[in-house]
Amino acid sequence: MVRGERISRSLDETRALAGELAAALQPGDVVLLEGPLGAGKTTLVRGLAEHMGVDPRQVASPTFVIAHEHETPAGTRLVHIDAYRLSGSDREELELLGWDELAGPDAIVLIEWGDRVADLLPAEHATITIEHVDECSRRFIIEIPASWDSRPIFGRRTTRCPVTGEPVEPDAPHYPFSSERARWADLYRWFSESYTLERPAEEADLDQGQ
Repeated sequence: MVRGERISRSLDETRALAGELAAALQPGDVVLLEGPLGAGKTTLVRGLAEHMGVDPRQVASPTFVIAHEHETPAGTRLVHIDAYRLSGSDREELELLGWDELAGPDAIVLIEWGDRVADLLPAEHATITIEHVDECSRRFIIEIPASWDSRPIFGRRTTRCPVTGEPVEPDAPHYPFSSERARWADLYRWFSESYTLERPAEEADLDQGQ
């Protein structure tokens, strides 16, 4: 699994993250949404639905219905499942609803409390854990199969600035540096020969700076 983190400080930032996720997800994907009650799992699903062309007002917590299906303009089914009250033999209810069809190759499946139906999940699935940071902020911990790593949002992950050591989020304008000042400080180190290469420079090394 590959792991990354994002901090959202507002609903607008959560919607923006949902848009990036929506662009990266593909039919056949299964995503678990974990976090305490009120963390914002259904809010994230609404954002994903909106960016996939589904009216977000149609998305509600499916606690009492177990599963909701939404057809996107692209023809992909967006399946929203809440497994909160499923445990033990109750998982048979999900099987009776037609799990194999719900999670078909034409569907993107989002499951809240997915750990309760772990034995039904495909080996390759993603997990998004939402944690409270403060009243307005949430931390999104995104874990994906290695095979998804080349997809747009997963190409960059939260890192630490090589100059200041501060955390840098994937959408930071100076990524992987924490600021323009840090970027210039790193460049100065190269010019002042503070950095050394363990091998002769190759043409490919020069291309990376273009």
